[in-house]
Amino acid sequence: MWSFWAAAAFSAIGALAPFAFSIGAHNRLTGVVIPFGIAAVAFAVNALTYQLGRPIALALYFIAGMAIVYGILAMLAVPIRLAVVGTCAAAPAPCAVGLEQALTSGESDSLTAAAFCGVLAVFIGFYGLLVLYRRRTAAAREKAPAPAWAAQAPAKISEPAVEAPAKPASQVVEELKELPAPEQPKELPPPA
Repeated sequence: MWSFWAAAAFSAIGALAPFAFSIGAHNRLTGVVIPFGIAAVAFAVNALTYQLGRPIALALYFIAGMAIVYGILAMLAVPIRLAVVGTCAAAPAPCAVGLEQALTSGESDSLTAAAFCGVLAVFIGFYGLLVLYRRRTAAAREKAPAPAWAAQAPAKISEPAVEAPAKPASQVVEELKELPAPEQPKELPPPA
């Protein structure tokens, strides 16, 4: 349960990171708040309803993971677009039609923080899902096989020592002889 809450918290931090790093400035990455918000809600619902079953928890984790991946890809599209299309020249020069300003340091920092929080949320949510799937149910514990180790050591039963009959020396020598060599394979006739 706590891992799902932690994943929801990291998703919320990732959603708010673009706003935190660019207070008072223009930021093209603020659209990430919607997919990261959806992921935070999905993780929070997962933390509240994970007892209802594994399929529901898995479906909510899938929704949250897809939302985070979409948000990260949407953020990464901005620097890629700027690299492909190009950016405006320095400030005194006029900006050509269709070009955008270069990526600011606030946008770069918010992209890094949001992507890091998103990836961390996915991994922490996966840990919660792993714990949920590895947990044994009460019915499985009742049907569990007997323990591999006995509770007490077995009691020793003292039996009279029986000595093996001694073999004659000729039998020992015959056992040590080598096996005969295998027969040589016969040669095939030459090809016709």
